[in-house]
Amino acid sequence: MKIWPYVLISLLGGAIVPLQLAIVNAFRQSTEASQIQSTFYLYAGGALASLVLSYIISGGIRPPLMGQASWWMWTPGFLGSFYILFMFIAAPKIGAGNTLLWVFLGQMYFALILSQTGLFGLSPKPINLYKIAGLALVTLGGLVMIYGETKSS
Repeated sequence: MKIWPYVLISLLGGAIVPLQLAIVNAFRQSTEASQIQSTFYLYAGGALASLVLSYIISGGIRPPLMGQASWWMWTPGFLGSFYILFMFIAAPKIGAGNTLLWVFLGQMYFALILSQTGLFGLSPKPINLYKIAGLALVTLGGLVMIYGETKSS
């Protein structure tokens, strides 16, 4: 299986996050909206885009087996609101780059736990030395970035 197209798609998806952060911050500043109000408008726009894309790609929004979803499968949008809100709170204080680095690390550490345990139907993938070393290096990079930020202030 060729993975590079998926790596590129992932990089492009990742590039959207700082763009979102910058645009919503500009929205917040120009409208004097609170961080949670800005989060609402981000998700309202996302819901509209998902609705349109769902009709274009899948012909509608109702999955064939919708009744088989457990209650907790409806929580990602709720969790996503906190994800965005927390970024909006942190970015003005520590900068977009630092915020996104620490968000990424939070994602990676928790992804390791989810993969190791196989929670939520994921295929279990054992934690190994390479994964630990990679995360340790990125964490060290994050600490260097934060240190550099506090030294230049």
